[in-house]
Amino acid sequence: MRYFELRRSLPHRDPAYPGGYQAEHRWGLPGAVCPTCHGEWARLGLDYPAVDLTTLSSEREYRKARQTMWDEYSRLRDAVMPLLPAGALVAPGTHLGPLVGRARGNLPPVVLQESWRLLVHGDVLQQLEDAKLTGITPVEARISGSKRGPLYELALMPQGRLASECQPRFYGSGPCANCGMQEYDIPEPWWMDATSPPSLDLVRFAMMPTLILASERCVEVLGELLPLSGVLAVEVPTTPPPVPHRGAQP
Repeated sequence: MRYFELRRSLPHRDPAYPGGYQAEHRWGLPGAVCPTCHGEWARLGLDYPAVDLTTLSSEREYRKARQTMWDEYSRLRDAVMPLLPAGALVAPGTHLGPLVGRARGNLPPVVLQESWRLLVHGDVLQQLEDAKLTGITPVEARISGSKRGPLYELALMPQGRLASECQPRFYGSGPCANCGMQEYDIPEPWWMDATSPPSLDLVRFAMMPTLILASERCVEVLGELLPLSGVLAVEVPTTPPPVPHRGAQP
């Protein structure tokens, strides 16, 4: 099965859809400062909109975005772990609960305003569900003002791995003894491990959760709605790029 990264491309969006939205998830884990390595950590792309914190007595502590020391972050993280879906990746800055906010203008059928957050309207959601695509967990966003009706954020699970030949480059002597964090970067070019592809039709890439990956089936179902919405489907390679041919030296 081929997979494609969904990328924003405003120049391709139909001018009939100039709209956008301003919204935040209802809850979230704070960013964190480690007293040992002095790292300040917050990660983008880890959103779990289906998680409901209303049963927690400490629910109010998750409402305000902020930065805390690592011990405080750990306490808040441990309290929500039983509520998270199996296989969830958790880090400082993880967002929880539905989006709350307001839309402006006319939104496209598929909304990828941030590269890691995918929303669709009800008719598009119906197409995805009718095709029996996997990995589609819709959560109705509390975004008012949408002219096309309710918006649904798709809660995506992290899957997929980098190929062994292009693993991350880590810096320093090893993970911090306290927080376990370590700085790294992803080499370019990179490609996905073909021996352990995602098992779902729509996921976020586990190593780089700001990237949303869609299967070939999913891209076919969405069809022209993607370019109409200003979203490009770029195939994710599973093999190394070809070595450039060098001509004979004079």
